[in-house]
Amino acid sequence: MNLKERVLNRLQGKDVDMTPVGSTTTYGCVCFMQGCNVSRPEVDTDPKALALMALAGHYMGGFDWIKAMGSDITAVSQILGCEVKSMARDSPYVISSHPYAEKSVDELDVPDNLLSLGRLPAYREQFRILGDYSDILAVYGASEGPFTAAANLMDVVNIMRCTIKKPDVVEKILQVTTETLIRFVRFAAENGADYYTMAEPTTSPDLFSPKSWQRFVAPCIRRIVEASPIPIVLHICGKTDPIIGMMCDTGVAGISIEEKADLKKAVEVAHGKGVAVFGNVATATTLFTGTPEEVYAESAAALESGVDFLCPGCGIGPNSPLENIIQLRRARDARFGQPVFHPRDTLAL
Repeated sequence: MNLKERVLNRLQGKDVDMTPVGSTTTYGCVCFMQGCNVSRPEVDTDPKALALMALAGHYMGGFDWIKAMGSDITAVSQILGCEVKSMARDSPYVISSHPYAEKSVDELDVPDNLLSLGRLPAYREQFRILGDYSDILAVYGASEGPFTAAANLMDVVNIMRCTIKKPDVVEKILQVTTETLIRFVRFAAENGADYYTMAEPTTSPDLFSPKSWQRFVAPCIRRIVEASPIPIVLHICGKTDPIIGMMCDTGVAGISIEEKADLKKAVEVAHGKGVAVFGNVATATTLFTGTPEEVYAESAAALESGVDFLCPGCGIGPNSPLENIIQLRRARDARFGQPVFHPRDTLAL
């Protein structure tokens, strides 16, 4: 069983020889940039730099599969009108404007020339380069989800207020962002993605009630899943325990959760619904500021809890040490009696 077969079989709920290890969220790490001799802005916009960063996850980080489509979750929002910016080498793109914070969303629509806008042409070429590795490595596409894109366009405070006072406005903007996500997913599939991750941090129970999640978010995710030719993985930050069942009921193939969630309970609920679980070594603490021994121990605990894919709980912080990142792979390999992984120091195409 090669790496790709292991990942895709596990995503389909089939037995595999060992738990896949990697990331299903972003990993724009400075240590990877240094090893690939790339930096910003090319690391977000140049196809070759994008491909190198994807492959660094495998060759330097020890991941069993790799990510296409950049190291941030702003691409959908950017195409629909948000401005984005990066402040430094260790700063991925963030939203810097909310064009529909004040003007009517009635003016918003899916662009006819969507696939030629923003970074999609660069992503298309990145996928072409990664095609040389597609026999052995699964590749996933990723972006923000429909509600997070809507929040970026309107501003979080505005959209949360509108869910109560103007739900019709929220539903209107979600129609556009959902259709845009459908086209993004199809674009990724047509260019070689094996599955697609949607990140919905704005819909965390820390910010959003389960009742509102069921009303506004679940129908959009379900519609995207039904229209997708490839499996969908849904990532949500925070203490997701109250919505784990709802997340699974959208039809996604997998859910990605942070360390704030009860992993054992999530595995129990998700497996009862035929859904895989990705997670959940702490991104902001253990991976970023912890010791290698702490990362290893937390990875071993996640494996013991029955996680299907051993991953960071969220994206990997840009300045996370490589020695910490590779502990996920080393913990997995030790559990399954594999040789010790040693990362490449440099990577070039």
